[in-house]
Order: sequence, then structure tokens, then C-alpha cells
Amino acid sequence: MKTGLKLNLTTTIRSAKTGMLLPREGTLVSVTENLGRTLLLVEFEDGQAEYLFENEVEVQSDPASHQSFESSDNTAYLH
Repeated sequence: MKTGLKLNLTTTIRSAKTGMLLPREGTLVSVTENLGRTLLLVEFEDGQAEYLFENEVEVQSDPASHQSFESSDNTAYLH
């Protein structure tokens, strides 16, 4: 996974830091391996950041970002 990806939570998660429910959408900040597990640091709109497991998030699907566009020289670019 690349940093900067928009992620959606796949389940309702309560923050270990604040006890509040986490928002559904966040941005991937970093990926860390620890004891054979992959931990994702996800930052949410309010600036809060939490470590989550891979199975707790999915990449946000944005149809516009996966379209191909043709330029004048017939080379396709992904946006």
C-alpha cells in the first residue's frame, strides 16, 4: 500500500486512545511490520491518528481516479 491512499474502515472501531468511535474515512500515513503483523497508521479528518490492521480497512474506490484518458499523441494516462 502506498501512503496517501484514502481508506474506509470495514468495521466500527473504537479508539484505544480516546474511547470514541473512529470516523469511517481516513488517509494512510505509514505501514509498519511488527511481530509478523502489518500495522497501518491512518490519519482521520480531525487530525487523530490510529494504528489499524490491514483487515480493518479497504482502499476507498474512486471511479474517477481509475479512468484512462487519451492525450493528443494517443498515449493513455491514468489519473
